[in-house]
Amino acid sequence: RVYNMRWFDIFGWILYAFFQGSAFTGWWVLAHECGHGGFSASTLINDIVGWTLHSALLVPYFSWQYSHAKHHSKTNHLMDGESHNPNSKADVHEAGYVGLAKIIGEETFAGFQLITHLLLGWPLYLIINATGGRRLYNGK
Repeated sequence: RVYNMRWFDIFGWILYAFFQGSAFTGWWVLAHECGHGGFSASTLINDIVGWTLHSALLVPYFSWQYSHAKHHSKTNHLMDGESHNPNSKADVHEAGYVGLAKIIGEETFAGFQLITHLLLGWPLYLIINATGGRRLYNGK
């Protein structure tokens, strides 16, 4: 039914998406606080509310809680950080990213990285708890 939508139909959907996104962001903030243990003094209440909200948002609560705790334990550490840690030159060359970026161009390569994160990275995180950390707790 998209083909005969009028401007106020489109505006209505945009408005709906804005308010729904705002509500989901609020749910995420509460779910995030549950993962930190800051929603309630009770661990059980934090886990029940956190699991419920995370499930509604299609994010696995306990694996997220585990990887998020690792993320905070090494925040901004270049080697041990859980997320947002840049690749080293050796990593980039070893993975063949330089050659691929030269062949397909920087813009296409940025799209390739985005698509692989969404189609491979996120499902692998959900299924096997694959994360971005370079080393485990034992330093290997």
